[in-house]
Amino acid sequence: MPANTSLPDRSRPDAAGFVRAALASALAQVHTHAHAVAAGGGEAEPIHQLRVGLRRLRTVLRECAGLAPAIRGEWDAPLARAFACLGTLRDAATLADVAQPLLQAAGAPLCEWAPPEAPREEAAAAVREPGFVRALAEIQALALAPDGKGRGGFAALSASGTRRYLSRRLRRLHRQVLRDGCRFDGLPLEEQHRVRKRLKRLRYLSEFARECAPGLWPAGKGRRFAQALAPAQDALGLHNDIAVASDLFRDEAARDPRAWFAAGYLQAHLASSARAGRRALRALARVPAFWDGAHQR
Repeated sequence: MPANTSLPDRSRPDAAGFVRAALASALAQVHTHAHAVAAGGGEAEPIHQLRVGLRRLRTVLRECAGLAPAIRGEWDAPLARAFACLGTLRDAATLADVAQPLLQAAGAPLCEWAPPEAPREEAAAAVREPGFVRALAEIQALALAPDGKGRGGFAALSASGTRRYLSRRLRRLHRQVLRDGCRFDGLPLEEQHRVRKRLKRLRYLSEFARECAPGLWPAGKGRRFAQALAPAQDALGLHNDIAVASDLFRDEAARDPRAWFAAGYLQAHLASSARAGRRALRALARVPAFWDGAHQR
């Protein structure tokens, strides 16, 4: 029997195929760790992985709305609320992992303090919240929408059209990150945080593009770009963590005056970590973007 040549090439999906695959990938991570947290797993790692999954899912919803008109803007609010609630426990881990070694090296009078751990029941309640559960169920329904039904929920774009759409979104994020990266250490902290969020969206969207549509891009350039993103994200993450720790020690100073040294030292250290962030973003600018010169076949 001759081979069936009418089967779609899953490495070169159309708009519907790409959005379904990206949503399924993000939802798998969210569901795995949400179940662990809901069952009482309040440890830092499951919560961290759940927050990463939520960032990835929110990236798809935001950056791929033009590929799927069925994506509803109101889905983001309950996801954002859960993300923020779960961040409390992660902030506690920040002090142990980042601030304590810096403060010990500086001879700080207080460097082992950590904020109280968020009760596990609060983390579990965040993922059981009805709006959060409903949003995930509706997103899951879109991800599982069968071919031939509900096609109005997706843009009528071929693989080539989908590639052009993703290239435009990636190029826009990339341009914004590099523009602000050249002056990162001169930006207010709030704008630095915006650069970090854009860098994360650039990373996750580029991952979805390469993993869910590998036939659309040159593989070698994609790997090099992914490798170049890692040090930039690490540098901006460290800068953010030091800022968080400084704020937490400043709050603690109301109860223990020894915390003022830690708060001030970490605040001063932000100038150094911001310069490191600028250098990392400038290094990223020297790496070719994999979406330029993508496959046209």
